[in-house]
Amino acid sequence: MIGAGGYPAEMELLTCEGRIDLKVETKDKIYIMEFKCNQSAEKGISQIKEKRYYEPFLGKGKEIILLGINFSTETRNIKEYKAEFI
Repeated sequence: MIGAGGYPAEMELLTCEGRIDLKVETKDKIYIMEFKCNQSAEKGISQIKEKRYYEPFLGKGKEIILLGINFSTETRNIKEYKAEFI
C-alpha cells in the first residue's frame, strides 16, 4: 500500500513476535508505529521494544524511528504520542 506522501506503508505486518501496526519506509528512514486506545504512548513504544519489531530493519542503513500513538475514544483523536530513535 502507498501511504501519505507516496511512501510505501504496510499495516499489520507479521513478525515472529507479533504484528507491527504500521511501518512506513522512506529513502532514509523507517517508521515503526504502535497504536493504542485509552492507554499511553509509552505503552506503544514499550511493545515495539519488547517484541523487537525494529530488528528486521537494522541492516538497511536507515534511521529507525519508533512511534507510540495513543488515541482517545472520548475525543476520537490522538491524545499523545512519543517517538524514540534507533
